[in-house]
Amino acid sequence: MTTKQFTVDQLADLGVPPDCPEDVEYSETVLVDEHVSMSKYSQVRRCIFRDDDGRTWAVTYEAQVDAGDYEVGPPPDNHGWHGNTVEAVEVEQRPVIVARWESVYDDPGTEPPLPGAIDSLAAVWEESGARTAVAREAAAAWIIEHADEIADLHDEYLNSLEDGR
Repeated sequence: MTTKQFTVDQLADLGVPPDCPEDVEYSETVLVDEHVSMSKYSQVRRCIFRDDDGRTWAVTYEAQVDAGDYEVGPPPDNHGWHGNTVEAVEVEQRPVIVARWESVYDDPGTEPPLPGAIDSLAAVWEESGARTAVAREAAAAWIIEHADEIADLHDEYLNSLEDGR
């Protein structure tokens, strides 16, 4: 596992962590900010970001619980980081297939239309917290990277139908 030490100032210059998770949508460097766990007065979050070299890293940090008008404890000191450096782990985005419960349609004509290939693949990345633009870009890159393999599998499938297999 590749790690790198970032100073707190370097992370701040990259916008890590964002002021709030919604800020990810407008960030050039922060790709994802996701919830990891919860404690009584704070939450642990993971921020995925690109450094100046274009490599992608993840750091965890503590953030105050957003409880609306309810009483919460004080915000964590220095995002829960101890010292002037923070260890980041290099990460890459990978599609992950998950099972989920879907509605059953009694009349097949009432099912919504199936999304296209890019939208279907992008949904996998979006479910993991990626912004729509990042998810669509990753889906398109995956299709391009694997186009020959998919075409070969399709040809094999068509040949098997002709052979009666």
